[in-house]
Amino acid sequence: MARSLARFAGREEVIVLALPHGGVPVAFEVARALGAQLDLAIVQPIIHTMEPPRRDVTLGLLGDPSALQLHDATLNALNLSDEALDRALQLARRKLRQRVRAMRPNVPVPSLEGRTVVVVDDGTATGVVLRRAAGLLRRAGARTLVAAVPVGAEEGLRLLAGDFEEVVCPLRPEPFVAVPTWYERYPEVTDAQVRELLARAWSERTPREAVSQA
Repeated sequence: MARSLARFAGREEVIVLALPHGGVPVAFEVARALGAQLDLAIVQPIIHTMEPPRRDVTLGLLGDPSALQLHDATLNALNLSDEALDRALQLARRKLRQRVRAMRPNVPVPSLEGRTVVVVDDGTATGVVLRRAAGLLRRAGARTLVAAVPVGAEEGLRLLAGDFEEVVCPLRPEPFVAVPTWYERYPEVTDAQVRELLARAWSERTPREAVSQA
């Protein structure tokens, strides 16, 4: 996958953002190969619970630190009060802060304004999580978005093309089944491992040997 992204190597405007948790080990190696900055793309859904019947509805998305995307059609259909929307927003903000504190050191979030952002996950079946991230990253100022996954289902990858300038995926098996199927080992990635990989990437960040185009 890094070879497919070789033209981005050594370019200062390029940043690699990992979707936690599974995307972090993959993004670590991609950023290392490209000599690029590594960080996280954390997406927190804004949830309203309808009763009765008890059912969760997604009103929008939050990103770190301040990106916000509301689903206007859903809000209009539900006709929520300002108080209900505010409660949902406050809860989502608390959850986002908790997730950020658990995985990311307390250092400034890098600006995405005008940058080329390579968004990495460990694979995709439907493309939903990557597409959610894309909308928030656009709002944060990203100029060019590239989705990069080692393995993906054709339908999910096709849908990504509407949200990303480029989609990189070297393995597109049919039938797809599930992301873990295509890994020899697929261990759970913990918050501690995410923090460790980020710390290593930030301390080691120097352009490595150029990735071969071959």
